[in-house]
Parts: sequence; C-alpha cells; structure tokens
Amino acid sequence: MATKHLFFICFFVLAFQMQSQTTYMTKNGHLKMVGRIDNQPVAVETNELSVFLDYTTKQMNGEMDLRTLVTEIPELNSYLRKAEQPLLVQFSGVIPADDFMSQPHQALIFNWLVKVTFQNKSFEVVFKTTLEHIEEGSFFSCRLSTFGEIQAAKLGLEDLIPGLGETIELQFIQVVLRV
Repeated sequence: MATKHLFFICFFVLAFQMQSQTTYMTKNGHLKMVGRIDNQPVAVETNELSVFLDYTTKQMNGEMDLRTLVTEIPELNSYLRKAEQPLLVQFSGVIPADDFMSQPHQALIFNWLVKVTFQNKSFEVVFKTTLEHIEEGSFFSCRLSTFGEIQAAKLGLEDLIPGLGETIELQFIQVVLRV
C-alpha cells in the first residue's frame, strides 16, 4: 500500500515539474555558416550550439565555440583546433511573441534583434526569423528558423581567418519543445 502512495506522489511531482517548466535548452544545436575565403565559398558547421530559452521572459541565449566548427578546408580545421583560448560567440535576443508554446498558432515571421558578443566586442544584428508551431499528440513544440548576415569585421574574424570575405551568412534551425 505504501509503495502505491509513493509511486503516486513521485508521478504527481514529476508531472507538475514538467508542466511548470519555464527554461528549455539544447547543447547539441546545429548551426551552419557560409562565407568566402580567398573568394571561394566555404561552408562551416557545428553540432555544438548551446541554446537556452527562458519561456517566461522569451529571452533566448546561445553560445558556440568557434573551435567546434568543421569545414572542408583541412588548414582551417587545424587552425581552429589549435587556438589556445576558447573562441566563444554568444548571442541573446527576445522572441516577440506572448505565448507560442501552449497553443497552436500561425507561423510568426519577424525581424529578430540579436546581441552578439565575441572576444569582448558586442554588436546587434537583425535576423529574418520564422517561428512555426508543430503539434504532435500531447507534445507542443515550435521550430525557430533564423537566417542573416554578420559582418566579419565586427567579429574580428579577418584576423583569425586569413582571406575571409566581408560577410558571413548564418543559418540555424532549432526546435523548442514543451512537454
């Protein structure tokens, strides 16, 4: 009898915690960037984008170490791996929607103002963003698709990556899940 009560209490606490969740995260997000090195297009990717969403404030923060990038250029891969200090790029921005997780909605298309910080330099950039609702049974989630350009000079990457062009195209798609 006591086992049944203990099981019920544990189930109730777990269910309550899942329903009251306000912070969501992933440490294995996918990010793809395309730039030009010596006037040749180069794609770089990572599967180590960390993204955190505070659902109460709609604040999304992310972080990525450039050393985790993988390219088709062995010399660039070697250069990034040999960097002695972390090459952390951090970003934050607020998603301009009141309640996009608890109920179905049409695709939200907006210009997302994001603050980017790299090696003590900060600047703001605007990304074209779409937030689409996905509904599967009792699970609600949204797919955040973000596209835009960053000036390489703002990050100071032209010093780190010789021959890098003026702009870097950036794309990331992240699923935000609420159980």
